[in-house]
Amino acid sequence: MPPGHFDRECYDRRPLTSPFTQLFLPAAVAVVMLALGATLTTDDLRRVLEAPKPFVLGSLLHIVLLPSLAFAIGLLFEMPAKAAAGLVIIACCPANSTANLFTHFAKGDTMLSVCLTAATSLLAVATIPVVVNAALTTFPSGHEAVRLPIVRTALGVFLIGTLPVIVGMLLKRKRPALARKIETGLNGFGLVVIAAVVVAAIWSERDKVPAALVQSGPFALLLNVTAVSTAWGVSALTHVAWPQRVAIGLECGLQNFALAAFVALTLLGDALLLLPAIAYGLTMWLSAGAVVGLARKRAASGRY
Repeated sequence: MPPGHFDRECYDRRPLTSPFTQLFLPAAVAVVMLALGATLTTDDLRRVLEAPKPFVLGSLLHIVLLPSLAFAIGLLFEMPAKAAAGLVIIACCPANSTANLFTHFAKGDTMLSVCLTAATSLLAVATIPVVVNAALTTFPSGHEAVRLPIVRTALGVFLIGTLPVIVGMLLKRKRPALARKIETGLNGFGLVVIAAVVVAAIWSERDKVPAALVQSGPFALLLNVTAVSTAWGVSALTHVAWPQRVAIGLECGLQNFALAAFVALTLLGDALLLLPAIAYGLTMWLSAGAVVGLARKRAASGRY
């Protein structure tokens, strides 16, 4: 298949509904977000906000930069409607909590990373419905238009993405010992959930997945590398310190696949909208590994 060519037939799909997408997936995402909230305290947030520039910059880059790049790539390369819309869906999701772990490995500002992940997760209740509907309008599928109902989507994202973070923060404040147990026990569960979602989505479209992933993969990689590079460059130009720069770069590269799956499978009922997210989820570790390697090499040289 020549570069830039798309088999548009592999993006023709009837809506998908199942107990997995309607019940298990939302519950699992909520549990993962609860574990994220259990890592954060109001004192941590206060420390980050005392020097707010990296926090504000990182939040803006994540909320504005990634979706803008996804729209630009979809339009510039004339991607199929569902591939382009799926790319925007993963781009508008909050950061993945594994960004916090990678920031720690890279000797970056881990607490800034945690606060950025929490902030983008809290703001997702407002940003996801608007951005996803804009994507579905910009990249129509060629049949009956599909749109996310704003109120239902906002409520759904709040219940499975935002509220659990708040509950986790309250547990951290009121019952720190319990919060530590939740954080420890659910991190592994989150990885299992992500793996289960990937397997289920691939199995539901097993006859079309290879071509779709080949078609989406290069653009998912392009989005990831461009987002991380641009975030890193903007942070450097605005004189953000190296540890904060590491946190911002990783936050803009590691996206919350589980929430993207909730939007594509549960709210929109279309597994093909998740294929770009799967491609992104497989390629984003390349840039994350590069950032960690570069940062650790710099730290070892004493220039951190």
